[in-house]
Formats: sequence, structure tokens, C-alpha cells
Amino acid sequence: MANIVSFIIQKGGCGKTTTTVNSAGYLARQGYKVLAVDMDPQGNMTQHFGYDSDALENSLVHLFLKKKPFDEVLIKREENLHILPNNIEMTTVEYTLYKSMSREYILRDILTPVMNEYDFILIDCPPNLGILSINSLVASTEFMLVVSPEFFPMRAIKPLYETYLMIKSKLNHTLQLKGVVMTMCDFRTRHAQEVRNILQKNFPHKLYQAFIRNNVALKEAASRGQSIFEFDPRSIGAFDYQNFAEEFLREYEPARKKRQYYDNFFSNLANQEQHDILQFAKKNLTAYIQHRLEWHENAPVLREALIIERNKILEKIKPYRNYSIHDE
Repeated sequence: MANIVSFIIQKGGCGKTTTTVNSAGYLARQGYKVLAVDMDPQGNMTQHFGYDSDALENSLVHLFLKKKPFDEVLIKREENLHILPNNIEMTTVEYTLYKSMSREYILRDILTPVMNEYDFILIDCPPNLGILSINSLVASTEFMLVVSPEFFPMRAIKPLYETYLMIKSKLNHTLQLKGVVMTMCDFRTRHAQEVRNILQKNFPHKLYQAFIRNNVALKEAASRGQSIFEFDPRSIGAFDYQNFAEEFLREYEPARKKRQYYDNFFSNLANQEQHDILQFAKKNLTAYIQHRLEWHENAPVLREALIIERNKILEKIKPYRNYSIHDE
């Protein structure tokens, strides 16, 4: 059954869509079956994946109105990456939903029949706490707070958390806060450092170690209708989203088993083999990251990046899928 995760903050321009798209892109590349759901009538996620939202013949609004079957709305962008697109037509439906019965459960009812077909369903929420965002949270098992280090997004956290508690109490008892990720970061500024300290104090076990820095490649990828891993896999943006997605996966049982498998395999290799693999893994990192590793070898994010590259090499030597099939 899929893990359904909403990416949310009721403030535009904080990186929700960028984070949803690049998380979906990375997870799909790792072999997970992913459905990305665009719940924002602006259709930014749909556009980020390279589709003209205004030209769509079918969109999420047709599922909400029960005018089209799921398969006719679904876009199969890649084998492991499917999309439910959205566009401005959804704004006309949004107002009528307030008068309908069970209006908070429409998205949940749309997704329930296909939950066993995906590992992850990622929902890009609108920048408000209206009925569409409530639908997203009611349908979700977890949600991610996406926060940029600015004044207004910080002010948005309290009412969002209160909404979460209301939904958990009355509409979705199993909903959990998965984590808080910082986007558009520049920790050379005192303000960004202060925001991270505040988040660390208020969400000590939920604030992700990984964070997303300002990077022009992320904007260029969006303009090309691609994920950062398609557009520039060796960019700082790809490095940051890789680290975020790996941290995102850490609590997912299949991912934990895979990580443990390669940790055990690596530890049983001869010292020279370990050294050679790590040296090769370092060469696969960008020159920027290689330079930082030389000076900050024990930095958690850099060390994690090296382990990810190491495991990519080990995957070619001894594929985990062969072990997991045999294990089952």
C-alpha cells in the first residue's frame, strides 16, 4: 500500500512544487512506483513536468466531478512515474465542494482504488488551507512542511499545524507529520541561520538534516519541463534533492532493508576493495562536492552523499533485487 505524502505550506514561492517534482523524479529513478498529484489549480506541478496545463483535455477536475475514469486522466510520464494533472478549471469546482456531502474525502476516494499500485503518492498542495488542501491531508498518511527561511512562511506554520491537529482529530486519525524541509537556503545570512535554529527548537526530531540551497539549475529545469535529475544530475540542486530524498526514504522499510544489505556487503569486503570503491565513488561526485569532502570529510550531508554513490556502485556489483527476490 502506498505511502501518501502531502507537500504543504500555505504560502506561495516556498519550493513545494519543486520539492514534489524532484522527490518524485528521484524516487522513480530508484525503482519505486510513484504517482504525483497536482492539487493546485495553478497547475505548476503539471507544467514543471513538461505539460501545458491549459491545453489538457482531461485533468483532476474530471475525477472530482466523476466525469472521467482514472485511467483517462492519468499521464504515464515514465514507467515508474505517473501524474494526475491539474489546471485552472479546478477553481470552479472548489467553490461547489463546500456545499457537497463528504467534500473532505473526495481525493481519498479517488486514490483508494489505486493505492496498491504505487509505492509513493506525492501530493503538491495549493498555497492555502482551503478545501483542496484539506482533501490532500485527509487522503494522506503523512505530510511534509516545506519552509523557506523567510518571515511569512514561518508565520504560516502555526495555523497549518492547528489545521493538522483538527484533521487528525476529526477526519484522518492516522495522519502524521513526516518532517520539515528547508528550501531556498543561504546559510551565509544570519536570518537563514536563525530560522533553522527556530525550526530545530520546535521540531527537534522532524527537521531534516538535508536542505535545499538556492540554485539556478532548479529554475532552469522547471522552465524545461524536467526534474533536476533529467536536466543537470551533477548540479548542486540534484545533490541537495538526492540527499533530501534519501533522508525521506530512511523510514521506509524496503529502503532500510536495502541500505542494510549494502552496509553489510561493504563491511565484508577486503580493506583494499573498500578503499577502491570509495575512491571511485568520490570521482562520481561533482568537483565541488569532492573539494568539500577533502576539507569536511565528517560532515553528515557530505558523508551521506558518498555512501549513496558507494551504494550505486555496489548495486552494479551485487544487485539488491536479486537478493530481495530470493529472500522472498
